[in-house]
Amino acid sequence: MDTTKKIAVMLGLCLMTSISFAGATFHPGDKGNQITTIQQALANYGYDISVDGDYGASTQAAVRQFQEAQGLEADGIVGAATYEALMGEAMPENHTVQAGASAAMPAATSQNEITLVQQALANNGYDVAVDGAFGPGTERAIRSYQVDHGLEPDGIVGQETFYSLTGQSLPTGPIRRFGSGGYNGVSRVESPEATHILDIANQYIGVPYVFGGSTPSGFDCSGFTRYVYSAAGIDLPRGADEQYGVGYSVSMANLQPGDLVFFSTYESGISHVGIYIGNHQFINAASDGVSISDMDSNYWSARYIGAKRVM
Repeated sequence: MDTTKKIAVMLGLCLMTSISFAGATFHPGDKGNQITTIQQALANYGYDISVDGDYGASTQAAVRQFQEAQGLEADGIVGAATYEALMGEAMPENHTVQAGASAAMPAATSQNEITLVQQALANNGYDVAVDGAFGPGTERAIRSYQVDHGLEPDGIVGQETFYSLTGQSLPTGPIRRFGSGGYNGVSRVESPEATHILDIANQYIGVPYVFGGSTPSGFDCSGFTRYVYSAAGIDLPRGADEQYGVGYSVSMANLQPGDLVFFSTYESGISHVGIYIGNHQFINAASDGVSISDMDSNYWSARYIGAKRVM
């Protein structure tokens, strides 16, 4: 394989396995009664595991072994398919807490991290609205907090700032504001469903690209879109080509934020997917990690295939 081909493969390659992913997931770091129930089910299957309510390394290893035995994707995460195979019922909402979470603060999730930061700022006396929207007021309050606590005053909530505020580890990439309360200069959209999806996706900016990755520790393209839509309660298949088979087609002229956009990056057919944010920009997991790309660039415009609306 020549160098150009290798680069193209690394940029666009997405896992092409077939598995559904619905609802919330249970991840390493989760703690609580729901984890105890999962661990007990694994123990009942004969896996050597401590039933202690803590989703640690041994639980992750047991989950992987169970998934391999069941012919499921062995990612060590309990998603909808794994939960149903293990428990014999549909997966419930995740009501666990995260390892290291402060007793005074709720556990951080992709849906509530901004609200969590805002509440912590308010608790520390900073003038900020606790509304879940990362607007200019929140950015100003974060900068003030960072100055007061000897942190880099960049207005971005990275690991250090998040831990200082909440006592928790940040389970996503840095949280930042794009434009005037929107996304990379694109105004926030009126659709609550699209707003929810883009708010979730935005929090993973900077997460590295990992071939086959489907968690905040690393994503490939379709792993990222599946994870984001799942967090919003929308089931997507695993592969980019499979995701192209759901929803209904929309023309480029009628693209709306939250639509899935598809590309052919290293061979004929669908091999890359991202989430449209408006103004011919989309958020995606590519070779430089989760980032925002321009559909009008020479690279992406030449490889665009089409779009699907699944909301």
